[in-house]
Amino acid sequence: MSDEHAPVDDPSRTTAKPFILAVSIVAILMIGIVVSALLRPADESRSDADRLNASATDFVRASNNDDAEALDRMVCDGFAEDRSPIAGREGEVRVEALDNAVVNGNRATADVRIAADDDKGATTSTWTFVQGDDRWLVCN
Repeated sequence: MSDEHAPVDDPSRTTAKPFILAVSIVAILMIGIVVSALLRPADESRSDADRLNASATDFVRASNNDDAEALDRMVCDGFAEDRSPIAGREGEVRVEALDNAVVNGNRATADVRIAADDDKGATTSTWTFVQGDDRWLVCN
Protein backbone atom coordinates (compact mmCIF):
# COMPACT_ATOMS: atom_id res chain seq x y z
CA MET A 1 0.00 0.00 0.00
CA SER A 2 1.17 3.43 -0.69
CA ASP A 3 1.00 6.40 1.60
CA GLU A 4 -0.08 8.68 -1.21
CA HIS A 5 -3.47 10.22 -0.77
CA ALA A 6 -5.78 11.29 -3.54
CA PRO A 7 -5.72 15.04 -4.00
CA VAL A 8 -8.55 16.84 -2.25
CA ASP A 9 -10.49 19.39 -4.26
CA ASP A 10 -9.27 22.72 -3.08
CA PRO A 11 -12.03 25.38 -3.41
CA SER A 12 -9.41 28.10 -3.76
CA ARG A 13 -8.15 26.39 -6.91
CA THR A 14 -11.46 26.53 -8.85
CA THR A 15 -11.38 28.50 -12.07
CA ALA A 16 -13.60 31.29 -13.26
CA LYS A 17 -13.92 29.80 -16.76
CA PRO A 18 -17.56 28.64 -16.42
CA PHE A 19 -18.63 32.00 -15.04
CA ILE A 20 -16.79 33.91 -17.78
CA LEU A 21 -18.31 31.66 -20.42
CA ALA A 22 -21.84 32.23 -19.06
CA VAL A 23 -21.36 36.00 -18.90
CA SER A 24 -19.99 35.98 -22.47
CA ILE A 25 -23.02 34.08 -23.77
CA VAL A 26 -25.42 36.48 -22.04
CA ALA A 27 -23.50 39.47 -23.43
CA ILE A 28 -23.65 38.07 -26.97
CA LEU A 29 -27.39 37.48 -26.66
CA MET A 30 -27.98 41.01 -25.36
CA ILE A 31 -25.93 42.52 -28.18
CA GLY A 32 -27.96 40.48 -30.67
CA ILE A 33 -31.24 41.74 -29.22
CA VAL A 34 -30.10 45.37 -29.31
CA VAL A 35 -28.82 45.10 -32.88
CA SER A 36 -32.06 43.42 -33.97
CA ALA A 37 -34.14 46.19 -32.39
CA LEU A 38 -32.06 48.86 -34.10
CA LEU A 39 -32.26 47.25 -37.51
CA ARG A 40 -36.02 46.66 -37.41
CA PRO A 41 -37.97 49.56 -35.90
CA ALA A 42 -41.04 48.52 -33.91
CA ASP A 43 -43.42 50.45 -36.16
CA GLU A 44 -42.49 48.28 -39.14
CA SER A 45 -43.45 45.11 -37.32
CA ARG A 46 -46.95 46.40 -36.55
CA SER A 47 -49.80 45.34 -38.81
CA ASP A 48 -52.11 47.80 -40.54
CA ALA A 49 -54.88 46.78 -38.12
CA ASP A 50 -52.58 47.59 -35.18
CA ARG A 51 -51.80 51.02 -36.62
CA LEU A 52 -55.48 51.74 -37.29
CA ASN A 53 -56.38 50.63 -33.77
CA ALA A 54 -53.70 52.93 -32.33
CA SER A 55 -55.06 55.86 -34.37
CA ALA A 56 -58.65 55.18 -33.31
CA THR A 57 -57.64 54.81 -29.65
CA ASP A 58 -55.53 58.00 -29.74
CA PHE A 59 -58.42 59.87 -31.38
CA VAL A 60 -60.87 58.72 -28.70
CA ARG A 61 -58.40 59.55 -25.90
CA ALA A 62 -57.86 63.07 -27.29
CA SER A 63 -61.63 63.54 -27.62
CA ASN A 64 -62.18 62.39 -24.04
CA ASN A 65 -59.58 64.92 -22.86
CA ASP A 66 -60.93 67.74 -25.07
CA ASP A 67 -57.43 68.12 -26.50
CA ALA A 68 -58.19 70.21 -29.59
CA GLU A 69 -54.54 70.53 -30.57
CA ALA A 70 -54.00 66.77 -30.57
CA LEU A 71 -57.30 66.19 -32.38
CA ASP A 72 -56.23 68.53 -35.18
CA ARG A 73 -53.23 66.26 -35.83
CA MET A 74 -55.38 63.09 -35.77
CA VAL A 75 -58.13 63.96 -38.23
CA CYS A 76 -58.12 64.51 -41.96
CA ASP A 77 -58.82 67.86 -43.63
CA GLY A 78 -62.49 68.79 -43.61
CA PHE A 79 -63.29 66.67 -40.56
CA ALA A 80 -66.74 67.60 -39.26
CA GLU A 81 -67.15 67.26 -35.50
CA ASP A 82 -70.90 66.67 -35.82
CA ARG A 83 -70.22 63.63 -38.06
CA SER A 84 -67.46 62.27 -35.83
CA PRO A 85 -67.58 58.50 -35.33
CA ILE A 86 -68.07 59.14 -31.61
CA ALA A 87 -70.59 62.00 -31.96
CA GLY A 88 -73.54 61.67 -29.61
CA ARG A 89 -71.72 59.51 -27.07
CA GLU A 90 -71.58 60.81 -23.51
CA GLY A 91 -68.96 60.27 -20.83
CA GLU A 92 -65.68 58.42 -21.22
CA VAL A 93 -65.58 56.69 -24.61
CA ARG A 94 -63.48 53.53 -25.11
CA VAL A 95 -62.42 51.59 -28.19
CA GLU A 96 -63.31 47.97 -27.47
CA ALA A 97 -62.34 46.37 -30.77
CA LEU A 98 -61.25 47.07 -34.31
CA ASP A 99 -62.10 44.41 -36.89
CA ASN A 100 -62.25 43.95 -40.66
CA ALA A 101 -59.48 46.44 -41.43
CA VAL A 102 -59.24 46.98 -45.18
CA VAL A 103 -56.34 49.05 -46.50
CA ASN A 104 -56.40 50.30 -50.08
CA GLY A 105 -53.30 52.41 -50.69
CA ASN A 106 -53.52 55.48 -48.47
CA ARG A 107 -57.16 54.86 -47.52
CA ALA A 108 -58.58 52.38 -45.05
CA THR A 109 -61.78 51.35 -43.37
CA ALA A 110 -62.37 49.31 -40.24
CA ASP A 111 -65.29 48.27 -38.07
CA VAL A 112 -64.70 49.92 -34.70
CA ARG A 113 -66.70 48.96 -31.60
CA ILE A 114 -66.87 51.69 -28.99
CA ALA A 115 -68.52 51.92 -25.61
CA ALA A 116 -69.14 54.88 -23.36
CA ASP A 117 -70.44 55.71 -19.92
CA ASP A 118 -73.88 56.41 -21.38
CA ASP A 119 -76.89 54.08 -21.72
CA LYS A 120 -76.34 53.27 -25.41
CA GLY A 121 -74.10 50.26 -24.83
CA ALA A 122 -71.38 49.21 -27.24
CA THR A 123 -71.90 50.18 -30.87
CA THR A 124 -69.99 49.23 -33.99
CA SER A 125 -69.59 51.46 -36.99
CA THR A 126 -67.31 51.60 -40.00
CA TRP A 127 -64.63 54.22 -39.60
CA THR A 128 -62.75 55.77 -42.50
CA PHE A 129 -59.05 56.55 -42.31
CA VAL A 130 -56.61 58.36 -44.60
CA GLN A 131 -52.87 58.06 -44.29
CA GLY A 132 -51.12 61.34 -43.67
CA ASP A 133 -48.12 62.59 -41.72
CA ASP A 134 -46.88 58.99 -41.36
CA ARG A 135 -50.01 57.95 -39.43
CA TRP A 136 -53.62 57.01 -40.06
CA LEU A 137 -55.96 59.99 -39.69
CA VAL A 138 -59.62 59.59 -38.71
CA CYS A 139 -62.05 60.89 -41.33
CA ASN A 140 -65.80 61.17 -41.76
